[in-house]
Amino acid sequence: MDKGYFKPGYDPRRWLKGRPKKPKDKKAAEQLIEHVIWEELSREINNPNTHEVEDALRLMIRSMIRNRVTQDKILDRIAGKVKEEVDVNNRGEVILRIVREETKKTDAT
Repeated sequence: MDKGYFKPGYDPRRWLKGRPKKPKDKKAAEQLIEHVIWEELSREINNPNTHEVEDALRLMIRSMIRNRVTQDKILDRIAGKVKEEVDVNNRGEVILRIVREETKKTDAT
């Protein structure tokens, strides 16, 4: 029997206890990082040209929209990614399938 596969039914190698819980110190560190990020993004910045006060998050999003690479990612996130069909059974070979509809002519004789 291959070591990589589980046998059908009960297999003693399966882990049935689920994902372990996060330690409290790791959870606290994640909350601290999240707080610092939001604090930085909500910081108000004064634009010297227009004399407008804007938060850093808006400015960051505007700069991302101007970049072509991030434009596509933002559009994918907003509008949903277009489904791409991938054939994983061909070992990377390209298969071209031509589908032709044949219409039957009916003779009215």
